[in-house]
Amino acid sequence: MSTAAKKTAAYGSWKSPITSSMLTTGNCKSICELQASDDTVYWIEQRFPTGCRTLFSKRADSEDIVQWTKEGFQVKNGVHEYGGGSFAVGAEGVFITNKGTVSSIITAEAEPTDLFAKEADLDIRHADLHVSPKGDIFAVEERHLGAGEPQNLLVRIDQNGHKTEITSGADFYAEPRVSPSGKHLVWMQWNHPNMPWDKTSIYIQSVEGSGKTEELLGGIGKAEELLGGGANYHGLQWGPQDELFVVCDKTNFWNVYEVDVEKKALKDNVYPVDSEIGNPVWQFADDRAFAVNAKHMVLAVKEELIVVERATKAKKPVQCDGFTHFSHLTVTSSGHFYCIASGPKKAQSLIHVDLNQEWKVSVIRETRDSADIEKLPISEPQNLEFQSDGVAVSGWFYEPKSNDFQGPEGALPPVVLMGHGGPSGQTFNSLDLKKQYFTSRGFAVFDVNYRGSTGFGTEFRNALYKNWGVVDRNDMINGANFLAENGKVDPAKICITGSSAGGYLVLSALIQEGNPFAAAVCVYGVSDLVGLYKDSHKFESGYNDSLIGKYPEEAEVYEQRSPINHIGKVKNPVAFIHGTKDPVVPWKQSESFYEALKKKGITTALMLLEGESHGFRSAEAISKSTDAGYVFLAKALGITPSEESDIDIVNCQPMKSSL
Repeated sequence: MSTAAKKTAAYGSWKSPITSSMLTTGNCKSICELQASDDTVYWIEQRFPTGCRTLFSKRADSEDIVQWTKEGFQVKNGVHEYGGGSFAVGAEGVFITNKGTVSSIITAEAEPTDLFAKEADLDIRHADLHVSPKGDIFAVEERHLGAGEPQNLLVRIDQNGHKTEITSGADFYAEPRVSPSGKHLVWMQWNHPNMPWDKTSIYIQSVEGSGKTEELLGGIGKAEELLGGGANYHGLQWGPQDELFVVCDKTNFWNVYEVDVEKKALKDNVYPVDSEIGNPVWQFADDRAFAVNAKHMVLAVKEELIVVERATKAKKPVQCDGFTHFSHLTVTSSGHFYCIASGPKKAQSLIHVDLNQEWKVSVIRETRDSADIEKLPISEPQNLEFQSDGVAVSGWFYEPKSNDFQGPEGALPPVVLMGHGGPSGQTFNSLDLKKQYFTSRGFAVFDVNYRGSTGFGTEFRNALYKNWGVVDRNDMINGANFLAENGKVDPAKICITGSSAGGYLVLSALIQEGNPFAAAVCVYGVSDLVGLYKDSHKFESGYNDSLIGKYPEEAEVYEQRSPINHIGKVKNPVAFIHGTKDPVVPWKQSESFYEALKKKGITTALMLLEGESHGFRSAEAISKSTDAGYVFLAKALGITPSEESDIDIVNCQPMKSSL
């Protein structure tokens, strides 16, 4: 539709074909794990409407997609509470984590067979499964034995179900990987207060023996530290000739290095670049930013896939046709490359490239059909950089876009600033229908990679340490002011939203004197840092020491930065949305904020979603919370919303709309 044929209506009030129900429909919710063996790729889909994680596969020479686990069977685990690495592929079939044990599936849709008996009344979890060339399974085991922190260790399981401990004593382990010759085992480990993107060590151990029970202990040599010294190491992968590669941040950026195993040192930087090749390991098996076989190494660099020919060192990008973000890279010995990819107008997809042919990208599976996306008014973002406390910070800016509406001449749009979770995370320019929900209704969106985000180097990532709730807050405020000063948005209609750690960011910004935000939505946001510290699970229990300070030695800092202690400073309309079964942030924190603002006469609302946890799962909760957030912001800004919501807004005193 041409601009002349579009209807003129106030920004923020447009009717949109992107409904909240679309956020919970499509082919699947996500593609969340990926492995390849020979010429077959295996992946896990999180399915609609149940959220069940189901295992599928596809051969390179076939169009057929094979389902391995039955509907309702969950291929997942709870190690570190975030899981990952829930399956591995071996010559004898597929191995999966299964509620206290590891199970094998010989053929598709066969019933899983437990390799060893579950320990009665004990919470034993497994993750990061890896099958050695000899058929043994190596895994991270987490034992919850009652009060106190769970114990983490590495175990080896033969196919008769005999389980043996490899090592224990460190707080955390990940990435057990056996070399192609079967001679060496490597892994990464770290201790409190570090997270896996902080200081880690790499260990190596010989693993001879056939795998029989009586040979297991005798066939394992002494573990030796291979890499350490205060840097971050992760993403371990072996080449076919027992060459070892790892991601390290020794240059301030995560780059890929070959390892000199004999000298216990890094060798060549495979692709030197002042950019990150790597990801924060929040989940197991989520760390593959490169893949290697005898001929090629493929790396995800910035918004490209780069192929390095190992013999000549020649480098060439793959033409990826709209895909700009790549993860879970894997390549077979025969040259079939697979990864999970997405882009500004591309839903998350499983893609394939035959490195022996013309490097043509083929799409195996899409979470949402491209043909459906092409019909929608998709706003493609531009990366905007601004200064915050003298530091360059950037974010993805999405302009309002509609096929049917345009804003009044001379008017500027309202904007929603979004802060990602983590806080050690990153936002990309990949398609996100929640952002498009707002842009297609006439809101701009600014998704900020504040200080502390990954993807911009170690110094930028560590800038948040001891400064959580300070520098990230400043970045959101300075980003909002930048948009207003450059005439991109209406300075009187700047909003902010976030969930969990992003919700804490929202509340931290609102208690800052002179902040530019006219309205906010806080979704299961952290408001009490002392409570967060006391309720943290093992994986993140040292994270607060880095982000804030040691407790109780620095209890005053925790109290000072807890928004719940500064409710009186909030003068902006705020809506709170929270699940009643949230084990991380009690919903009473949101209720306390709501009641205090209600008493002060400030526009506010509280929506409690019955039975929902920390992160909404049901389609109804996702739809209701999305509509509620939009309706609240629109009404607070004096805009007539195009959707309805049963969110109960009190003290509603909307600003006078100027269109």
